[in-house]
Amino acid sequence: MGKIAYIDKWRIAETSFSEKYLAKFESIMTLGNGYLTLRNTHEEVYPTEHRNMFVAGIFNRFSPEETTELANFPDISKIEISIDGQRFSLLSGETTNYKREFNYQNGEAIRSFDWKQEEYAFHFTFRKFASMSNKHLIVHEIKIKNLGKDARITFETGIDGTYTNSGTQNFLENERRFFDNKYLYLTTKTTQSKVSVSLACYTHLDVPHVSIPQMGRRKIIEKKQVELKSDQSVCLTKQSLIKTQRDVKYSGKDYLQTELLTELSQIADQSYEILQKESAKAWQDIWDQGEIEIDSEDVKDNLLLNFARYHLHAMSPIHDDRLNIGAKGMTGEGYKGHTFWDTEIFILPYFTYTYPEFAKSLVRYRINGLAAAKANAKRNNYRGAQYPWESAWLSDGEATPKLGGVDIVTGKQSPILTGLIEHHVTGDVVYGGLQCIEATQDPKLKVDFFEVIMEAARFWASRSVYNKIKDRYEILDVIGPDEYTEHVDNNAYTNYLAKFTIDEALRAYYANDENSFKVQYQADINWLTEVSEKLYLPIPNSANVIPQDDTFLKKEMIDLSKYFESNSIGTIGLDYNMEQISNLQVCKQADVILLLQLFPEKFDYQTKLANWDYYYPKTLHDSSLSLTSHCNFALITNQIDLAYKMFKKTFDIDLGDRNMNSSDDGIHSASLGGIWQNVVRGFGGFTVQDFHVTITPKLPKQWRSLSYTVSVFNATIKVDITKTTIKTTLKKGTLSDIVINGKTLNFDKEALSVEV
Repeated sequence: MGKIAYIDKWRIAETSFSEKYLAKFESIMTLGNGYLTLRNTHEEVYPTEHRNMFVAGIFNRFSPEETTELANFPDISKIEISIDGQRFSLLSGETTNYKREFNYQNGEAIRSFDWKQEEYAFHFTFRKFASMSNKHLIVHEIKIKNLGKDARITFETGIDGTYTNSGTQNFLENERRFFDNKYLYLTTKTTQSKVSVSLACYTHLDVPHVSIPQMGRRKIIEKKQVELKSDQSVCLTKQSLIKTQRDVKYSGKDYLQTELLTELSQIADQSYEILQKESAKAWQDIWDQGEIEIDSEDVKDNLLLNFARYHLHAMSPIHDDRLNIGAKGMTGEGYKGHTFWDTEIFILPYFTYTYPEFAKSLVRYRINGLAAAKANAKRNNYRGAQYPWESAWLSDGEATPKLGGVDIVTGKQSPILTGLIEHHVTGDVVYGGLQCIEATQDPKLKVDFFEVIMEAARFWASRSVYNKIKDRYEILDVIGPDEYTEHVDNNAYTNYLAKFTIDEALRAYYANDENSFKVQYQADINWLTEVSEKLYLPIPNSANVIPQDDTFLKKEMIDLSKYFESNSIGTIGLDYNMEQISNLQVCKQADVILLLQLFPEKFDYQTKLANWDYYYPKTLHDSSLSLTSHCNFALITNQIDLAYKMFKKTFDIDLGDRNMNSSDDGIHSASLGGIWQNVVRGFGGFTVQDFHVTITPKLPKQWRSLSYTVSVFNATIKVDITKTTIKTTLKKGTLSDIVINGKTLNFDKEALSVEV
């Protein structure tokens, strides 16, 4: 019941209705366009549903004791259907030919089935999409054909502001209007952040009917009744527009009412097909810019890639540089819509090398958040800028909740320490930003990012502690990427990123000819130089293993086999609490392995192999970030078959049918960016080293070919890889040379073909 059919490289389907798995399909089939998302709930209501609609950047804090979160908007997706006064539900009657399909190529959801009960029989078709061409628009269509006796059909729909974030109401009581006996309208504002939002919708029936508008607390609805005779059909179309005070184009109160209703009136007579076609074209323009294709024995490889690409665009608010990407995107309430380091390390490279203008917007979010990062550092008694572990709206500062799940030993809520001591995010921000600047060669972005680098360097210098006995600076009491080790000293990943940040700041300072930028940091240069020269960097021991931190290699080893064999993640937390886990040699996710990928030039092949052999057997992959990191590192160590197995495992994180509850609270954003990195940077062998494009592919034997497009140094390159040839085609711009399989070749023609 409720399992998934993988139709082709763009489409999946739920093949039978199951109330148990509603949340899974709501998440993976979320409708979105970067501005807003709508979880793919059914139009009719079920007790186990998670009915969410989010608009990027509309955060609210319910009370001082809670953290800020993306506010669940008033609902426009519920369309209740009654048949002769009895509410329709798939929990009653007999349903056959059920199919709920989602097309990641055009963002359209289609559900159809036959349903009968006693003498009633109908064929239902539901279609909907969030428009990519008009990002404020959501369109629903319902077609019902009567296959049984005559019946009165009642549709009840509108705007329902009674929905909450798991019980938390983030919107005030509201104003509701019924304009021109045609348009439903509701305006309200968030309780704490005081952001005004407005929603308007128009519902059309293609047959004569009776319309009855109604108002209730926090909602306005419309009932439409039609007498449907046997063998007759009815079609309902609902168009909904959503706008907010935080929209880039917001121009005052008229924007949220007069302009909103005017726009709705202008599209009210347009058919579902016309509006959907416009949206599909906008999606196709995106795919054409970043075209990529896997020719594999298994269609699910291409499907996984396209699933990732769709959601990367559906959840990424690149239209507004005050916004960034949440760890669950906007596909559910998980992580409250907050931005983590996931963006810079896992997601940003996709945009940097495929949609560079979009990438710049994500980098500018960090530039625009510098003031909050400075305030965060000051609050924690550091200098410079300390980027929050979890970020929301630019001025919200640190948004990490204070308490998490149950402590298996004490029975109390476990404290969440990441916001207090997982500080590597400040280095991640600099790393990702500089990678984007190098790839795009954008001089203005480089100038604007200068202060971020300098202030991040000042943070790391102040975060470092001088050890007089060892005459070195150390970074104490942190959490590294492996969040199963808390309160550790000198986490290798953190220390290397800190030194990278300080060194890049010094390089930028001396390369910057703008004295107006330099003068405010002149007094810091000697201090930054000293910390850089004396900052402790863990180095490989006699076995070529880099200590993850000062104590990891001395901790107790246990048999981890039961946790590897489990179909669920985090099962070690059922046997140990965090304090106990921190004293074991077990990793949640890639840590040293990730460090070696970020700075491959600093370590030789033997060191990389030795660290793989040591840490891989101790890593449970209890984070969705882990498998994609290990996949690419397996390729670095020439373990192509193992890398492909890991790539296949990433399918199960969201799309798979083994753990059907893995995505209930939303999909896993970082994993999606990692999937693209596995395909293009891993198997496709694309890297940028010392301002040279290099292509060193390692195709798995299951792939016949791989084609992808990348943009770098203001040039766009198409790469076509088969078992015997590597062909590169210059689609835009110029590029003097390219390195293919270690050989530097002149790129003096539009195309270059090399035999493998």
